[in-house]
Amino acid sequence: MGLTIVGVNHRTAPIDLRERFYLSPEEIPAALDSLLDEEAVEECALLSTCNRTECYLWSAPAAPGEDAAARLLAERAGLEASRVGRYLYRWRDAEAVLHLFRVAGGLDSMVVGEPQIQGQVEEAYRTAREGRPGAVGHVLHRLFQSALSAGGRVRSQTAVGEGAASVPAAAVQLVLKVFGSLEGRRALVIGAGEMGEAILHGLLDRGVGEAVVTSRTLERSRETAARLGEDRVRAAPYLDVPEELRSVDVVLTSTSAPHPVVTTEALESARGGDRRDLVIVDIALPRDVEPAVGDLPGVFLYNIDDLQAVVQATEEARQAEGREAEVLLREDADVFVSWLMARQAVPLIREIRRSAEETRVEAMEEALEGIEGLSEAERERILGASRLLVHRLLHAPTVALRALAGEPGGADHLEIARRLFALDGPAGNGAKIDEGTDEDDDERG
Repeated sequence: MGLTIVGVNHRTAPIDLRERFYLSPEEIPAALDSLLDEEAVEECALLSTCNRTECYLWSAPAAPGEDAAARLLAERAGLEASRVGRYLYRWRDAEAVLHLFRVAGGLDSMVVGEPQIQGQVEEAYRTAREGRPGAVGHVLHRLFQSALSAGGRVRSQTAVGEGAASVPAAAVQLVLKVFGSLEGRRALVIGAGEMGEAILHGLLDRGVGEAVVTSRTLERSRETAARLGEDRVRAAPYLDVPEELRSVDVVLTSTSAPHPVVTTEALESARGGDRRDLVIVDIALPRDVEPAVGDLPGVFLYNIDDLQAVVQATEEARQAEGREAEVLLREDADVFVSWLMARQAVPLIREIRRSAEETRVEAMEEALEGIEGLSEAERERILGASRLLVHRLLHAPTVALRALAGEPGGADHLEIARRLFALDGPAGNGAKIDEGTDEDDDERG
């Protein structure tokens, strides 16, 4: 069909490699341009989070599009093409559809059922559509809309997201692992986005005595503090981070900064000779905290990969809901695949009609040349009857061809039809189709 996903995630690469593949929102439009410069790539989108970086392609044929995505990711990570392959996965056609549906439904996440991924998928779709005009055409538009709808269905009809350890909850669990209780503890949260706010909720619920939130935009930090209660949360300027580090017990970071915001030098300076326990949970990618910080006396440093152990503790409780969610996602994925396969019949149907029209015109020219004395009206009436005859003869076969194309083995049905109508070339795999071809052309008269 021509649909491909090329990517890397938390299962195929550790965090130190994933952060090399990571693309910031500002970098994605240029990456989309690079992919669309490839002649084979017709549509594309990119998703890049702390746990995955994936390229979604609609190509004709699929292989060159895959290779372009692999080259892009290799260049991004600074790896040779021969080395990058061990970290990448490639999903094609029906498997690619199911993969994106599972991602949107939270079943492919490190934390099964986590809610943030659906918003991240939606943002990837929006960035491709608005940030690079033409990147999202009819196929990817319907693919992402269907995936997001399937993800919403899973969350509304199953409890896969209930009781599941979210990333913020897992982060709080890591802090509790060290301190046992957070009563009277002081926490600093760097990053006032959705994740940072969720972490603050968890810390406050666990009894943190004082919480400070900071981000590059002070106004955003103040808004977060206001929502959570300024009697419990204080907003601080970003430049005050070194000062705030002097007296905290817990630091949680979730920014989108391209470089570390907590360095070994800065933390050593802030702590002086203090060896009190300090827990730092860095859930950002690229990482916010220099890895060497974890070597400092009294410092317990965790990153996004360390959350996996916490998540596994609740895995069994989510298995039943996950299986039910899997069934729903497969049902919705099958519906999309059937639509996409049926759509593949459109170029072939057009070829069949074109061939039939050429045959009709040739036959009618020969027939009418042998008839003398026809008026223009009579001639047009005969030609109209021939057009109607061809239309009626082709209507049932082309409607059936659409239906067969959407069934299992649809590609084989298209190839058989191509042979029956004596048409040359492959059965329209990956052919470019105009936006308006979802309607049955047979009904246009």
